[in-house]
Amino acid sequence: MGARRHSTRYGNAFGRRGFTLVELMVALSGGLFLSAVVFALSRDTTRFYQRESRAASATFAGLVGFERLKSDIRRAGYLSTPNIQLDPRLVAPPGVGASATIQSLAGLRITPNTPNLTANAAFAANTLAGQTITPDQIVLSGSYAVTDEFSVAEFDGQTITLQDNSPSMARLGYIGASVAAQTALLTNVFAPGRLLRLVDRSGPRSTQFGTIANVSGGATPSITLAAPLTARGGFGTGGSVNVVNLIRYQIRDIRADADGARWDPLFTASSGAPGEGARTELVRDELNAAGQPIANSSDIVAEYAVDLSFGVTGQLAGGLPVPAPVYSVPGDANFTTFFAAAAVGDRPEWVRSVRVRLSVRSREADRTANVGGAVGVYRFRLGANDGWARVRTFQADVALPNQAGVLW
Repeated sequence: MGARRHSTRYGNAFGRRGFTLVELMVALSGGLFLSAVVFALSRDTTRFYQRESRAASATFAGLVGFERLKSDIRRAGYLSTPNIQLDPRLVAPPGVGASATIQSLAGLRITPNTPNLTANAAFAANTLAGQTITPDQIVLSGSYAVTDEFSVAEFDGQTITLQDNSPSMARLGYIGASVAAQTALLTNVFAPGRLLRLVDRSGPRSTQFGTIANVSGGATPSITLAAPLTARGGFGTGGSVNVVNLIRYQIRDIRADADGARWDPLFTASSGAPGEGARTELVRDELNAAGQPIANSSDIVAEYAVDLSFGVTGQLAGGLPVPAPVYSVPGDANFTTFFAAAAVGDRPEWVRSVRVRLSVRSREADRTANVGGAVGVYRFRLGANDGWARVRTFQADVALPNQAGVLW
């Protein structure tokens, strides 16, 4: 009985039915097919995630740059002049010997289709596809380096001696610093080549503008101008000076500039993407009194920017009652009233707000054809064979508080 039970137990074990070779092959084939599907789905999901992540990054970077642009526009005209040719506070308009930049100084100036990007391969490809994009340029004037006016102790026509113990000098960190540090602090604000605004408080016409040539620190801090101005009294009753910065925004292929070498690490990091050879950025830089970029002042505000356009709201006459405002864009007759091509006889001081629109593209293309219509840039062609990239556009109306009360 014991032997029989043992045999039965093992006989049942060896008699169980297993998988056939065909069933194993079917199971393996099904598993491989499912693995291929999962792999393909994972690959496409990863690509979609990366594409959306890059689009989100472009959107965020564009928004940060757009906010900076809005902030600078809002400050236009601060401690400057709405229009140097007609400003009733000026001692006299700039003479013929003044630079063209000083003669056309205003709170803001908008120049359509500047710089001309028709030579850029991507912009040429868009034009060839029926989408011509011509970004605008804006130049703002105001005190952007600091918010202070500096009290004047003495002025002989060309050299301005500052009061060394004024509140503005204390906020600058001047008081108590070494002579070398004091000179460095003043140079950081009143850098040679920048514009200087001088107000002597001696009457209704008390403002002058000049070009800074040199600065020095010490017990008698001074600023020397490149050319003499009119020396008048009034500095003992609140005379002051402040720097005037000229800030320019434009869409640019910065690698084509002499200053572009500073950005080589940025371009090298993304050199493998399509369209990198013709990419453009929103660039902010500072101009000197001659209208030339100050060395090392360029800053990329928004990467992959492809369009920058402006419209303005203003009045077409001065005085009271205030005329009804009009909205104007480059190309219509009213725009040339605000901003003439030669900056002669125009009225930038009548502008009350600026409508700014900035467009940035994603790094890579996601379509082989354009979408949208004639209004707005929805896709940007990266090149003749590189497809179309998504575009994010930001728009806002920015008031100009420093020009709100200008009625002349």
